[in-house]
Amino acid sequence: MRLLTFIGNFILGVAGIMLISAAPALFKNGQFFNISAYTEGLAKLVGTAFHPEDWLYVYKGSHEPLFQFLWDPYSYSMTLFLGGVVLALVMAFLLALGTLFLPKWAKSVVTKLLNILEALPDLLLAVMIQMLIVYMYKQTDILVMQVATVGQEKIYWLPIVTLAIVPMVSFYKLILLLLEEEMTKPYVSLARSKGLEALTIINVHMLRNIMKNIFYHSKVIVWAALSSLLVIEYIFNINGITTYFIDGFTPIATAGILLMIFTPFFVIYQGIELFLFKEGKMPQAQPVKMNRFAEGTFWRVRKPGLRTAFKDSFAYFKNVPFLCGFFLIGGLLVWSIVYTFTAEPLIDQYFQIYNDEGELVSSAPHSPAYLFLGTSELGFSIFDQLVVGAKYTIIFALLIALLRVFFGFLLAIPYAFFLPEKVRGPIDKIVDSMHFLPLTIIAFLLLYPVLWMPQGGFTTSQSERIVYQILVLAILVLPLMMTLFGNEMRLLMRQEFVASTKVLGGSSLHLLRRHLLPHLRARIGIVFGQQFIQTLLIFIHLGLFNLYFGGTKVSYDPDFPDPPQSTTYEWSGLIGASKNSLMTGRWWYIIPALVGFMLLILAMQMIIKGIKDVQQVRVGVSTERSHWWSRLKAWRSKQEKQKEAVTESPGVHDFERLDRRRTHNSYL
Repeated sequence: MRLLTFIGNFILGVAGIMLISAAPALFKNGQFFNISAYTEGLAKLVGTAFHPEDWLYVYKGSHEPLFQFLWDPYSYSMTLFLGGVVLALVMAFLLALGTLFLPKWAKSVVTKLLNILEALPDLLLAVMIQMLIVYMYKQTDILVMQVATVGQEKIYWLPIVTLAIVPMVSFYKLILLLLEEEMTKPYVSLARSKGLEALTIINVHMLRNIMKNIFYHSKVIVWAALSSLLVIEYIFNINGITTYFIDGFTPIATAGILLMIFTPFFVIYQGIELFLFKEGKMPQAQPVKMNRFAEGTFWRVRKPGLRTAFKDSFAYFKNVPFLCGFFLIGGLLVWSIVYTFTAEPLIDQYFQIYNDEGELVSSAPHSPAYLFLGTSELGFSIFDQLVVGAKYTIIFALLIALLRVFFGFLLAIPYAFFLPEKVRGPIDKIVDSMHFLPLTIIAFLLLYPVLWMPQGGFTTSQSERIVYQILVLAILVLPLMMTLFGNEMRLLMRQEFVASTKVLGGSSLHLLRRHLLPHLRARIGIVFGQQFIQTLLIFIHLGLFNLYFGGTKVSYDPDFPDPPQSTTYEWSGLIGASKNSLMTGRWWYIIPALVGFMLLILAMQMIIKGIKDVQQVRVGVSTERSHWWSRLKAWRSKQEKQKEAVTESPGVHDFERLDRRRTHNSYL
């Protein structure tokens, strides 16, 4: 039975790959959603799949056997990727074990440093490492590692290390959280009472208990790392499987490459889950301890309303991290909007710069030595483009994240309340298979036919392209959002207060509005912030391959072709020529834009931390005061109590007067 389930899930995954691979036919002949062309292309692709002799890859005009030709770059890419994931896991384990018994303040310092490291976009991280190695080489004539491949040579260590950094941070946070939870279990106290050493308890007992949770949570981490593989191979000039995906943009080649990426991860995760785990299901989380809320006193949960919502929102603005992140994003957005309506011209263009004596000192592109943040190849100010494009980057990223969370939550309601387990189970398996396909590759496949300007100009308007891109980036993650919120609802429905509500005759709508939403509100905010960050990373990845938000204007002039340009001034339009700019030393093309992305990610991380802090204070999980407002009130209360104590208790002068009276009485 399990074998049939495994084969059935694999067939469903292959069917999904076929549907995605034929998607470019929707825009054949410049038409928008050409259903007949898509049906024809899909039928042709399915027919080709049953004829192995037609599995061909077109390389420089010659037709090569698909899997035989792609095996070498595929094995190279998988070596880099698996090496990076294994290195990240090992480093995370060592770091988590090293910080487990540190004081709380030391853990906080390590966590903050890792949050900054996690906020670095993978592109910026790779660029910084390359620049650091080149700088060290210029200073010492010692080349620590090869920074890029030339021809058919292969490099391993630098791509593996670069690829491992961000997953290492995610694994570290996960492992440390699980270990801290295990430390509170009774068996750990019993082992300590018997005199067992801490390392023995961790290695023999605790690690064994958290391995299954690490296995399941690693899906999301591996999924994010798969998208980073595309960036790493591009920056280090690696001829891997993702390079051949970009170069061989045909349905059969796309299907073959996606199948090669999908198969090993499907076999590992689905195989272990179905055949090694007894139940073949993800272990259900324990009910969340929420003090009085989880103990059946469901009437103590505050009912949703405008007044309650306002009070809840105001509570977040008492939190310092939330306040800083909110005003950083909001201030940048307001500045961009005001600048757009007041600047004239909107984007300054400098062809040549002269000194006071009238001598030519610089021609476009200008470095930051002559103009703040420099200019692009065509002389457009980088600073002006950053300020003007900030509103597009922030607004569209917020809108995509909002659509993902809003419609994911709406779909989760029938998923959690009305679907039977027999239907919900297969849906979980199908959605779970999406973790084995890189999101960036799927987005590139679906967006390239629309965003890349064909010869002769766009056949769609900019508004149509923007709406299409927003819908694609939102719909790609909707199934994952649906299952995420649906499982959260199902876990909450196990609580005693939910059972009490049902016994009293509460309907599903009443249960959702009055009891589940107050608990899910903070979780929704956290997921919204995470989706905002993921959307920014997708913008960076697509911009790396000259797919800009709203469309890419391409020059087909054979004599003097201009570089691809964004039809909007969204930030990803500044990082398209990153590899060429780094090779020529013009780092100011992309570094300012990447730093801007990093600031947005850091700001949203602070907002997420603020939401978590407020929620912990509400449910009593943390006794630490997380609000500057609460700290100020506590300090004032302490000062007032000290003053009252001073006025009520006898002072030094009182004792002196008492001693004088006693002396006077003794003389009498």
